[in-house]
Amino acid sequence: METGTVDGPLTGRPSLASSWDAACGALAQRLHLTRADLGARDADWEELLAPPDTSQDLVVLKRNLNSQDENPCFLYLRCDPGGGEEIVSIGILSSARNMEVYLGEEYCGTSRGKNVCNVLDNSEHEKIILYKNYLELESSTHACKIKLLSFGEKQCVFISKVVVHMRPVSTNSSASSPALGSRIDLERVQTIMESMGSKLSPGAQQLMNMVRFQQQNWIDIRKRD
Repeated sequence: METGTVDGPLTGRPSLASSWDAACGALAQRLHLTRADLGARDADWEELLAPPDTSQDLVVLKRNLNSQDENPCFLYLRCDPGGGEEIVSIGILSSARNMEVYLGEEYCGTSRGKNVCNVLDNSEHEKIILYKNYLELESSTHACKIKLLSFGEKQCVFISKVVVHMRPVSTNSSASSPALGSRIDLERVQTIMESMGSKLSPGAQQLMNMVRFQQQNWIDIRKRD
């Protein structure tokens, strides 16, 4: 199956955010989108995750040193459930050797990176090793998060590229399958948690907000139908 890079904007272009700090708008510029029906071949990823020419092409994600939590480095991908496109596979070129992918809080898979190249960090005059990771999802999704792993004791991660393969949402699947969490009463879940004297962690609250967003979009889509 042929896979091509998209020149124009995709209907359901995902947003890309990080749990670590980055320069405003810099991370979004590292997002590259392609269309694929069955995922990319090895040759495609060799080209898509080719190393940068200079370290100026890298975006630095920095840990918030004021936080007392462990605060792992996550990337968040999300697209509009009503936008007509879904995420089917993800590739990342970064200084993180490995990555894990989650759909909500559900573990999806691990990619163990391959050493691609060394580049020089002009600000620190330090050698940076870049690894390429790729994972094809078992089922397409509108949202996922990527945990970046194995970058030593450093308080930062260098990102060169985040490549996302998208495909059009199947008419049959979108009509028959509800959005993630569409049958979950989120208000009742939160009420039960509060009655037990428990509070949602920031990560759990973020997941609740994501599911609530998807529920609302599912309702809007059903109304249009």
